[in-house]
Amino acid sequence: MRKPYHYTECGLDYVYLLDGFKVIKTEYGPAVRVVNASKLDRAIALAIVRRQKKLTGQEVRLLRGLLDMTQEELGQALGKDAQSVARWEKGKTELPATEDIAIRQIYLEKSGHRPRFIDTSREVGELKKRVGEVKFKIKGRHTWSVAA
Repeated sequence: MRKPYHYTECGLDYVYLLDGFKVIKTEYGPAVRVVNASKLDRAIALAIVRRQKKLTGQEVRLLRGLLDMTQEELGQALGKDAQSVARWEKGKTELPATEDIAIRQIYLEKSGHRPRFIDTSREVGELKKRVGEVKFKIKGRHTWSVAA
């Protein structure tokens, strides 16, 4: 059995690949080629945002990178400054729970795994308008029915 590859290129220190990589010889020495690394990074990110564990600084940095956002842009999206994002990524301050949830939501929306919150909110509003009120009345001894 082949030794797992410690995939540090994603920026996380705990990811190991069991397969999907090849060690190649270059003029500079051995190198590793990962099959479809960008898809792998997105699969890692999806696993991270779907699990219940709190995001680490490394994970925030990975997600921000995959979102192609600067620290300032992510901070603005969260109502924070770039320094707050930098401190979370470096592990200097704890990531607040609301920002943790928001970063996950932003990633899921931008990666197409979840509809945008604002769109969902609008759909619910439209549905409420169409449905209006529903009234019920009792019919017979134990049967409820929708009132006309």
